[in-house]
Amino acid sequence: MKQLLFMAAVTGFAVVGSFASTPFVGFCVYVFYGVFRPQFMWKWSLEQYGAINWSLYVALGTILATVVFGPRPPTPAPGRMPPSRVSIAPLHVAMLLFGLSLVASYLTARVPEAGDRMVDDYWKMFLMFAVGAVVVRSVGQVWALYLTYALTLAYVAYEVNYLYLFNGYLGIARNGYGGHDNNGAGMLLAMGVPLCAFGWESTRRWYRWAFALFIPVILHAVLMTYSRGAMVALVAAAPFWILRGRYRKQKIALGVVVLACIPVLAGQEIRDRFFSVQKFQEDGSANSRFTSWRIGWEIANENPVFGVGIRNSPLLTYSYGADMEGRVIHSQYIQIAADNGYVGLACYLAIVGFAMWDLEKVIRAARRRDDPDSVRAYLAAAGFQGAIVTFLVGAVFLSAEAFEPQYWLFLAAAQLRLAYFAAPYASPAPPRLVPA
Repeated sequence: MKQLLFMAAVTGFAVVGSFASTPFVGFCVYVFYGVFRPQFMWKWSLEQYGAINWSLYVALGTILATVVFGPRPPTPAPGRMPPSRVSIAPLHVAMLLFGLSLVASYLTARVPEAGDRMVDDYWKMFLMFAVGAVVVRSVGQVWALYLTYALTLAYVAYEVNYLYLFNGYLGIARNGYGGHDNNGAGMLLAMGVPLCAFGWESTRRWYRWAFALFIPVILHAVLMTYSRGAMVALVAAAPFWILRGRYRKQKIALGVVVLACIPVLAGQEIRDRFFSVQKFQEDGSANSRFTSWRIGWEIANENPVFGVGIRNSPLLTYSYGADMEGRVIHSQYIQIAADNGYVGLACYLAIVGFAMWDLEKVIRAARRRDDPDSVRAYLAAAGFQGAIVTFLVGAVFLSAEAFEPQYWLFLAAAQLRLAYFAAPYASPAPPRLVPA
């Protein structure tokens, strides 16, 4: 019952807040639902009250408030930058072109209905992406999205650990989370590590240590997914949060302590799964991925413009030599190339490139300043960049082209740059914040 009351309260807050304050309130809650996926976390409790689409009500309220009242940008506090104008960034254009390539791929698909479910996910995501591009206007709002991401993933990791440590339940390895399999769940959780690392730097008050404590909790939850791709992504993205920002020595020390503790905390089965990464040549799962990647490139080369259609490639992989009917390609990039052609892949890579460029621009401009907006902009940009790198590495081993949380990170990158460069600062020579 308490889960139902919580969902009702949060949904009501989102709808009322969208009209009474700013549509950003509703958009932030929508992102929260997209990351948290309460219908999966609390399935045992919410299902008894019927299938209530909480995100739909939040989305409708946010869209209506945006149409009726406009973005309603917040009034800046003294010493803060004014909100940016509603502007178009290169990433927005790349996103539009990617959407058009998906439409072309769907219309020319061999079996269009095979992609209907993914198309349904896509159009809702694109619609709310457009809303977010209008209503997210200030550094403070981007920081609110940042905290929403970090704290939500930390809570999900806490629940996963609680079920394992106290009930011996390792369902996330078998069932995944939020509509994704164990690999998708591991990748989602792994994105929380760099976010919490820079959340720890955001304040000097005592509660900063909560973010530090979240990191080993998230790492252990990632191990419990048995996703080796997520583990590799964590290692590859570590330099982006360890070697950036302040307290580098402390973060290195924290990383060493965490790595030392995890083998003790993890069970034997988890340790065996992790160390099996080095034996990929003897692993049937890894070999099936290599076969799928080869097949994916063959399909893409034979259908280079718009591909074979959204999620049509699994219909063909068996005839190309896959080990089973309906085998997906298990690499987001090759999957996009096969399903949407090289046009779709180029558009997607442009989105990624612009997101990283936007964040790097903010990092370079904000790291030497100590005003509140610059501190938050720097930490948010560095944290989002680390999360995106984590996702991009994990996506090498996973077909996750419709993975919604990635697109909110891309949106945050574009909106952060637009907001941060909206107005010049009064101080021409601000003090240095962090080492270059």
